[in-house]
Amino acid sequence: MFALSDMMRVVLAQYVVTLIAALFCTAVFGTDPGLSAFLGGFYYAAATTLHALILLGVKKLGCGVGANVVTLLFGEFVKVLCVILLLFITAQLYANLNWPALIISLMAVANSYFILLFKKR
Repeated sequence: MFALSDMMRVVLAQYVVTLIAALFCTAVFGTDPGLSAFLGGFYYAAATTLHALILLGVKKLGCGVGANVVTLLFGEFVKVLCVILLLFITAQLYANLNWPALIISLMAVANSYFILLFKKR
């Protein structure tokens, strides 16, 4: 069986939480809140995926510890900037955006790594 790295497990958990939040909001509140919840979670999970791939690339190149720290901090900055930019674009283009659903989904996905902290391997 192939083992996932911890970074990829976090990313996978974020996509699962995104789908759960979107399905819940769709079932309980309707289509627009469900789509808003999906977009909020997906934006954060996609940015985390990009960040994980960048970190994986730096690790494969064999750079030193200093480069890894700089890459981590720069990647976090870019990740947050991408999410803010995507949220701004979505707010401009999507007239029926449901902000509470989007923010709750975004917060759930951003904190989904806690699921992995309490799960045994």
